[in-house]
Amino acid sequence: MAINEVKKILRTMRKHNRRAVVLPAKLDVDGQYHNCVAYDVSLGGIRLKVDAPIAANSQVNVRIKDTSSHSANVVWAAEGFVGLNFNESPNAIRVGLGGLASNLN
Repeated sequence: MAINEVKKILRTMRKHNRRAVVLPAKLDVDGQYHNCVAYDVSLGGIRLKVDAPIAANSQVNVRIKDTSSHSANVVWAAEGFVGLNFNESPNAIRVGLGGLASNLN
């Protein structure tokens, strides 16, 4: 199976569509703040590049650019990237992200 076919299947399995971004973000892990970069965002979660070891299953807060802070759970961590699931409802995330949430469902 070609990689494009795999990507297409994975997209259909996602609950929320993603938006590719390259934006500054800040990650709060138990009161320690880490500057990072957001590479994609959805109403369900976000992928970040962070130069600190962050353990899977950690509870964190993330702020993207100048938006509000959102509670999240680290679902995976690999090679300097982390994937987070937001703990808030998609509607709360949409409001908090403001213009970044346009065209997200």
